Amino acid sequence: MKKLIFLFTIFIFNFSFSQVTISGNKLIKDGKSYKFSKYQEVLTNSEAQVLFKRSRTNRTISNVFAGFGGAFLGYGLARIVSTPSEYKATFYGTTTTIKNDKGAYWACAGVGAVLVGIGIPFAVSAKNNAEKAVALENGEGVAFKPFFKFEGTGTGVALSYNF
Repeated sequence: MKKLIFLFTIFIFNFSFSQVTISGNKLIKDGKSYKFSKYQEVLTNSEAQVLFKRSRTNRTISNVFAGFGGAFLGYGLARIVSTPSEYKATFYGTTTTIKNDKGAYWACAGVGAVLVGIGIPFAVSAKNNAEKAVALENGEGVAFKPFFKFEGTGTGVALSYNF
C-alpha cells in the first residue's frame, strides 16, 4: 500500500509541473503537440526562445545543404551507373568506338558529398540547441561546470581540472 501511495504521489508531482519535450518534429507540452514554428507559444523562458530560434536557423541551413548535396550526389551516381563505359558511333559510314569519360559525374558526386558533409555540423548544432532550450524551459541546468579533482596515482598525488 505504501508503494502504491508513493507511486501515485510521484505521478501527481510529475504532472503538476508542465514539462516540454521534443518528439520527432514536434514540441509537446501538457499532452498537446505543437509544430516547431509555434515555439514562442510553448517556451516561456526568453533564453530558451533564443536557443530554439538558433536551432531552427541551423536546421534550415542544414536542410538546404543536405538537399542540394543529395541532389548532386544522386545525379552524379545515377549518371555513373547508367552511362555505358563505351559505345559505337557511325560517322560518314565509319564505325568508331567512343569511350565515355565519367570524371565530370564523379566530380558532381564529390561536390554533393562535400555539401552533405557541410550540412552535418549544422544538424548536430540544431539538435544540441533544441535540447538545451528544452532543458532551460524545464528548469534543468545547462551551464558549463568545470571542477577540480584530486587523484592518487600510486606514486603521488595529482590535481586535475575537468570540464
